[in-house]
Amino acid sequence: MHRAPPRLALAIMLALSACHRAAAPGGHVRAGTPPEVDIVRARALGQTPAFTWEDWGPEAFARAKREGRYILVDGAAEWCHWCHVMDETTYRDPEVGRLLRERFVAIRVDVDARPDLAERWVDYGWPATILLTPDAEEVGKYRGYLAPERLRALLQRVEALEVEARDTARPLPLDLPAAPAMLPWVTASVARDLDGWYDPKEGGWGRTQKAPLGANVEFEVLRAARGDAAARERIILTLERQRAVVDPVWGGVYQYSAAPHWKAPHFEKLMFMQASNLEAYARAWALLRTPALLEDARGIARYLERFLQAPDGTFYANQDADVGAHDRSIPFVDGHVYYARDDAGRRALGLPWVDPHVYSRENGLAVAALVTLHEATGDARALAAARKTVDVLLATHVGSDGEVWREATPHSGPRFLADAAALGRALALLARTTGEARYRDASLRVGQAMLRDFADPSGGALYEQTPDRDAVGMFARRERPFAHNVAAARFLAALHALTQDAAWRERGREALAATASPATLGAQGRMVGDFLLAADALGVVPWPERGAEAACLTAHPGTW
Repeated sequence: MHRAPPRLALAIMLALSACHRAAAPGGHVRAGTPPEVDIVRARALGQTPAFTWEDWGPEAFARAKREGRYILVDGAAEWCHWCHVMDETTYRDPEVGRLLRERFVAIRVDVDARPDLAERWVDYGWPATILLTPDAEEVGKYRGYLAPERLRALLQRVEALEVEARDTARPLPLDLPAAPAMLPWVTASVARDLDGWYDPKEGGWGRTQKAPLGANVEFEVLRAARGDAAARERIILTLERQRAVVDPVWGGVYQYSAAPHWKAPHFEKLMFMQASNLEAYARAWALLRTPALLEDARGIARYLERFLQAPDGTFYANQDADVGAHDRSIPFVDGHVYYARDDAGRRALGLPWVDPHVYSRENGLAVAALVTLHEATGDARALAAARKTVDVLLATHVGSDGEVWREATPHSGPRFLADAAALGRALALLARTTGEARYRDASLRVGQAMLRDFADPSGGALYEQTPDRDAVGMFARRERPFAHNVAAARFLAALHALTQDAAWRERGREALAATASPATLGAQGRMVGDFLLAADALGVVPWPERGAEAACLTAHPGTW
């Protein structure tokens, strides 16, 4: 399985199956790769897909309803190794192709382009395979890579799966959100639960696979700054051990390690992970003053500049784990082979594909991280990069009334809470740091528009997107997602810090409390760092008396 980052959001795997060029000879896969998931071997078989992917949109759903066809949605990410494997094996299997062509509408969806769908399905991929009725109601959803025989079996018995889904549907268990006044107790409980996830042997949180969870580290920095010696030790061990998933050649953080230790990395580099870890390393260095932490932070910043920065100063979304996954005329090189080489050795094989989309959320995360690096180190270059990014985005991604669009074009269809929350917070942080009125005014416009366009009239949590006239079935029911509401709460806290207007803080507390039901918090597992950071920014963490070290994490000037 290719596990996605927490509630995050994620991008479509290009339809390699529609490409009819012959695969280039050669290629490199990791020693010991089973033949059934060997992309080089699969390409050598010369199989072509027997069906056609359709784009996510009203036309595909209308055809399914008109023709009485079930729907298969492939939620995939451009950077995802197992998405590439499934494209080259499962979706080129003749029987899978026949079933999809004859009985289904097969839709490939860009989960990085659609943060609302990424939030719905993040626990099921990537890739995530979703089966729907002709009316777009869910039949079943399936996690990670599905071998051809597994998908064939599901497609063959989809009617039975629909009956099973209907017969086993149960009312939700008793599950009530918190009231804002309960947040101190809730956050104390969540922090204690997080401690239970900590791995004292390897560092980090979780014992079956290891992920560099920057927000968790940042929360530990807050604890350590208040005199918590155990938190300090958790920071030191975690960042020392997770250096195994930091690229020693180009910098940047790999997505995760598929083992109970840190030495089995998957090599995707996602903006979400780069930004959260840049903030974490910068804050950890400001507390501990360990030179290696500063170098790790600067390494992430260098990676962003060299590989993910567009010519205009904005940032691309992510970088693939492998070489040749998107172009079948290029020999495929598995990330395990590729990233074991030095700079010259890598470049001789080509560069892993970079997703060229410029998304508001991912750019907001990058800007916030660069501002944090500047605050921690005094680095003028980081602040200049943040300003350059925002100056472009204000002209291309933000409307005059504060509406935030996913991309520069097209400005149509639904807008997403994730974009408004992340870019809005970046604007507020930049305004606080620079003191410039134009950033302050822009952050306030975005905040006002976010509450206008995403708020439930009854209050509480915010909707994931603006109304979508084309949505049908389950997608016509707007959800109020945990991760994006936490991001919105952090933005509202930043607006309070910027303006001292208590109304922003109170609205942030309402949104955070509305996401804090027992079932929802339990479902997050170890990935609660952002919730705890939002709670701290909103002033609801029941901290003990602050020590002098916590009063101001001063920084020394530096460059990267």
